[in-house]
Amino acid sequence: MHDGDYFNYLPESALCEALGCTALSTGHTRIPPGSAYPPVRHPDDHHFVWEKGRTIQAYQFAWISEGRGQLQSAPDPRRIHPIEAGDVMLLFPGIWHRFAPDPSTGWVESWIECRGAAFERVMDIDLMSPEEPVWRAGQQARAIFDTIHSLARQDALMHQPTLSALGLQLLGQLCQTRDIAGQGRIRLIEQARRALMEKSGDTTALTNIAADLGVSYSTLRRLFREHTGMSLKRYQTDVRTRRACELLRNSDKSVKAIASYLGYNTAFHFSAQFKKATGLAPSEWRQRNRSEVRGDRL
Repeated sequence: MHDGDYFNYLPESALCEALGCTALSTGHTRIPPGSAYPPVRHPDDHHFVWEKGRTIQAYQFAWISEGRGQLQSAPDPRRIHPIEAGDVMLLFPGIWHRFAPDPSTGWVESWIECRGAAFERVMDIDLMSPEEPVWRAGQQARAIFDTIHSLARQDALMHQPTLSALGLQLLGQLCQTRDIAGQGRIRLIEQARRALMEKSGDTTALTNIAADLGVSYSTLRRLFREHTGMSLKRYQTDVRTRRACELLRNSDKSVKAIASYLGYNTAFHFSAQFKKATGLAPSEWRQRNRSEVRGDRL
């Protein structure tokens, strides 16, 4: 990490806007122990006095790489959030806040300020919220801020699209940290989908898949419906119907053989389910679709 203090401002950019994020300012400041805060050299529109606090007009990641301090922020301004080295303070447009280093330690702060549709979308899905203004980023932020500082010192305006992309990278790291549980659920559902496709002919697949994934059948059924909007049984039926269509179109297997292959007890049961799903009996579906294929080749 570079030690030299700096800050710079950047203009709005149509290219960065198209990326979903426009980096508007970056900076780095070392606050020695016992120093007044914020320092006089702080940017004018970001300066504040402790008694009044401040608001800004963009999203800001403020990474504390050394030292410790505290943050207070709306909507609960009386709550004191302890800030330790490795933490990122999340500051929001129009949301009151104030922060300061512990006088006994000072701190080193680095920031990038951004605006864009990507941030608004993340707010909409509740992965970034003023109610949780501290991100325990640890070393995840260090490499990104090292690159930000290197580019900003070279030529911030020339590198504005890359700086904006680095703002998105920080946002992505934040979302990944905040949505670990959600990602686990998504992986579970995708594993269940894949297993159902591989076991389209296994009539006991549903309970077996739940056991293989280490969850109860009721839990898998609930999570599957929440994520996909359909029941496990319905998805299994859809998979078997698609597989039946492939076999009817591309093989000479009889309807009875296809029914057995897909795990149906009888050809009658298979035919009833297939007609309910497609509107046609299996033999009729085969005749129509094979005729269409021959017609396309003429």
